[in-house]
Amino acid sequence: MPAKKPVSRKLQAKAPATPSDIPTTIKNPERVAQRRTELIEVATKMFLERGFHNTSIRDIARACSFNVASLYMYVTSKDDILYLVAQDLMKHIAQRLAEIELDPVSPERSLEIGFTSYCRIADDFRRPIRLLYREIGFMPPNTRSNVIATVSSVIDFFEGIVAKGIEAGVFTRMPARMAALDIMMIAHMIALHTREVRLLGDHASYVQHQLRIIYGGLRAPAATTSENIKRRGT
Repeated sequence: MPAKKPVSRKLQAKAPATPSDIPTTIKNPERVAQRRTELIEVATKMFLERGFHNTSIRDIARACSFNVASLYMYVTSKDDILYLVAQDLMKHIAQRLAEIELDPVSPERSLEIGFTSYCRIADDFRRPIRLLYREIGFMPPNTRSNVIATVSSVIDFFEGIVAKGIEAGVFTRMPARMAALDIMMIAHMIALHTREVRLLGDHASYVQHQLRIIYGGLRAPAATTSENIKRRGT
């Protein structure tokens, strides 16, 4: 019988923990979404430029297309606005992770696909990622735990790839979760140190450079890797 062609696998990403709804007096969900999208864009810019504590509700309202009284129809506090930024980021990260198709056969190829894709996510959402790194400590405990849960889901994603590589003999034995945390942080440098990263070259060259370093630390000795054994047998 002919061998079955491997089928690519999509990650079943963990959805962000479901938060309590931020109260609103507006009954039209489309209008709420539209206004909150504007709030997220304006607040992210202002929080990054001025800092969370140095930005007032009135400052945000002045930069929006609606006044302070209208703003309070969509949120009840500045904490709510910061959490809207976090929720929006959490939603997009979960969606993008769920769309990644990994290689069902090669852990090395899966890592390349996963890391390349997540670096693109970190680049696309570099501003809210940078903001939340800086301000997460000021969030209330329940909302902060929801954001941390999303970070944990990214670590889970890479941990699964590394663990499969270790099991296959492709990656050397090591704490898979520690390696996954390292990989996530390398991707986050795109958001946390954007200017420095861009001075070093374009996005593709950064990804390839970091993959060489990651593989250098992960790969098992060449003579024992299952992939090399398979190659020699073909």
